[in-house]
Amino acid sequence: MAVRLVYASKLASGVKSSDIDAIAATSADRNARRGITGILALDGDHVCQILEGPDADVSSLFDTIIKDRRHEGVVELHRTPIDRPRFAGWGMARRPMIDVVMMAYAD
Repeated sequence: MAVRLVYASKLASGVKSSDIDAIAATSADRNARRGITGILALDGDHVCQILEGPDADVSSLFDTIIKDRRHEGVVELHRTPIDRPRFAGWGMARRPMIDVVMMAYAD
C-alpha cells in the first residue's frame, strides 16, 4: 500500500538552508530506488515535507528523519493511503511553504 505522509519540523541550531539542499540532493537517488517521491518546503528554520511511496519505505525514512539531530520537534501532521502519488516525477522538489501545505491537503 502506498501512503502520503506530511510532517513539520524545525531545523536545529546551526543547520542552514544549504545543508538541507545537500541532504535533498544526496537522498534523491536513494529515495527514487525505494519508490519515494515528495516535496520539501523550507521557510526560515521551519520545514514541511510530503513523502509518498510504499508504506514500509516511507515509515522507515520518517523514522530516520525523527532521529536526525538536524531536525527538532518533528511532528507527523497527516498520513493517508493513496491510490497514486501526486508528486511522481518531482524528485524531491523544493517549494514555498504555503504551496506545500496547500498541496498536502488538496484533493
